[in-house]
Amino acid sequence: MTTLWGASNEFWQLQWELLYNEVVAQNDFLLFCAQYFSIVLFFWVFNAFFIYLELTGDPMIILQYRIQPEKKPPVVNRREFMKCAKAILSNQFGVGLVTHLVCYPIMQMRGGFFDADLPTFQQFIVEIAIMSLVFEVLFYYLHRLLHVPFWYKHVHKMHHEWTAPISIAGIYCHPIEHIMSNALPVVAGPILLGSHLVTTQIWIMLTLASVSISHCGFHLPFMPSNESHDYHHSQFNQNFGMLGVLDYLHGTNGRFRQTKSYERHSILLSTTPANVLIPDEKKKCIRQTSH
Repeated sequence: MTTLWGASNEFWQLQWELLYNEVVAQNDFLLFCAQYFSIVLFFWVFNAFFIYLELTGDPMIILQYRIQPEKKPPVVNRREFMKCAKAILSNQFGVGLVTHLVCYPIMQMRGGFFDADLPTFQQFIVEIAIMSLVFEVLFYYLHRLLHVPFWYKHVHKMHHEWTAPISIAGIYCHPIEHIMSNALPVVAGPILLGSHLVTTQIWIMLTLASVSISHCGFHLPFMPSNESHDYHHSQFNQNFGMLGVLDYLHGTNGRFRQTKSYERHSILLSTTPANVLIPDEKKKCIRQTSH
């Protein structure tokens, strides 16, 4: 991997230098707009397949991978979908844009954000790993805070309207939650490390992809398992983190670990649906007899 990175590094370094000379060093406002709106565009492009699937039910072969088939209909209610989409766009062009406006100069002051040299492969990997840990810590504790009755009632309940979530619902939330839970854990790592713009951009896009997959409601073959967070949406008080480490240490995944969902919580290395490979236990029927 290092060799591959090194072989292509000259090409990408040249592209970055062209961008750097034409935009970064010349027009800070243009770069600000390009960085933020490319993130917004990435979110919708990445979710395009899931949006089509959720609105049409096609391709039907994918429907067999639904995690909660009893709750997740083949076709989502269009009115509910539009409500979700409008709230997301409102956050993206409202508090999300304001948050980026605040964080952007802070990243600049941290240094390294606009370096003419791209980070090395080793530096990139180390920083992504550290960002993941920072994200997990902040997201876990802020998420638990949002489940405190006051915060849940006035803020977080909106996100949990989706008990069987869809992909874009990953960032469907109250504006306060968008700042606390969606933005802060993501930007904290790059600010702490003084990361390069390219590393920061890739990191943000990785988190958006991860959040979308974890909310899509489908346990698809050869993709990261989303059984854990889907279970959180169905049960509310389990699995507050994304990696599961803090949930294990704090005992907030105890019930989940006793379920078939937990047994299915791994990358599906087969085209056979996970709930077929590891089916739920059938509920016992108690026959009542009259005396």
